[in-house]
Amino acid sequence: MKNLIIISLLVVMGCSTKPAPKDVVFDFIAAVRNSDTTRVVQILDIDTYVKGRMGAMSPADSATILAAYRDSTMQALLGEGEVRDRWTKWQIVVNKEIKQDTLAEVEVSFIDRMRGFQLYTKIQLEKQGDGTWRIIRFR
Repeated sequence: MKNLIIISLLVVMGCSTKPAPKDVVFDFIAAVRNSDTTRVVQILDIDTYVKGRMGAMSPADSATILAAYRDSTMQALLGEGEVRDRWTKWQIVVNKEIKQDTLAEVEVSFIDRMRGFQLYTKIQLEKQGDGTWRIIRFR
């Protein structure tokens, strides 16, 4: 009976946890490679991502540029986009995850074997109110 209770608790705890930041990064890479618009939109906090790339400007200018950057970012990630094209051709290695409160960074290496080129970067995520993680910055 004790074993049944322990197993039940482990199953409940395992089912109730949200994906870790590293798992979200794996999902994001797969969504981009598969050109899965729905998954990309669910995982990427596009407004926070775009605002992080914009400089200081007036509210009117920022609204216009936000919309334009939002569209260009999604076009780069999906279909024939340059980011998607690169991610489907290059080897991607997801490394260490570092969490601090509501922010996390996941180390990722993008490797172009044809040219012998490697890009090392960190994808940043922010914890949402419901306990899920969303990407707020990537390169």
